[in-house]
Amino acid sequence: MSKRKIYHLIEVSQKMIKTFPKMGHMNVVFNAVFYRNGKKLNSIEQADVANFSSLVRNYDKSENPDKVKVEFKDQKSGSLIWAKTFEWSDVDEEIPRALSGYSGLGEAEVNDLVQRKFSEMERSKEMERMTEELQRLQAENEELEFQMQDMQHTLDAKKQVEYYSNIIGMALPGLAKFLSNSPMGAAMNFLAGTDPEGNDQVKEDNTEPKDSQRETILEMIASFCNTMSNQELGTMYLMLSEIEKDRANLQRILQFITQAKQTNPI
Repeated sequence: MSKRKIYHLIEVSQKMIKTFPKMGHMNVVFNAVFYRNGKKLNSIEQADVANFSSLVRNYDKSENPDKVKVEFKDQKSGSLIWAKTFEWSDVDEEIPRALSGYSGLGEAEVNDLVQRKFSEMERSKEMERMTEELQRLQAENEELEFQMQDMQHTLDAKKQVEYYSNIIGMALPGLAKFLSNSPMGAAMNFLAGTDPEGNDQVKEDNTEPKDSQRETILEMIASFCNTMSNQELGTMYLMLSEIEKDRANLQRILQFITQAKQTNPI
């Protein structure tokens, strides 16, 4: 009898053995008769049910039966409690058909399946983690790009303000001296950071000119140009044309005027 079938015999019998105490049978013995090809082989007589599994397995190995008859009796009264004959055909019918063609997997195959399943789970977790990390890095990258653009705009604006500040800071002292006798002198001295007597003083607040100051300067320049004659205005136009071609001319003119004032003071 195959191992699968002898294990079925033992399993069914053990389930019945557990019910005997509930039926009031406290001392139970069993008999087992082994057959092969219709011929009776050796048997087990009046054995304690506690040794049922081990004795049946040992006899199965030595006798190799194709049929086993099992009987359970109450030792005290001698009455038959339960009996059953296990044959190959009977066992085949009682074992679920879904398992009839299943030969089972070895330890190596089972370990391999477990390892592959575990690896798939680990890969899935790692993929989820990497996806979350990628999304986080993308969000950070977008935020950094936005900050970089904002900083670039701020830097460009600062450079623009610094450029005009340098132009105004360098031009105002000379213009203030040049226009010292005009109504705009006081305002020019204020914007240039000098006192009314022409003595330079450094402002404590070294901030960049505000838009309102820039607009005031432009308005004063426009007002001054409106007071010019046509000849002076034409000369100013030609001078501004040369400055537009090369803005360095602006500093050269200012330098020339300043040096001329220092050489021939009024």
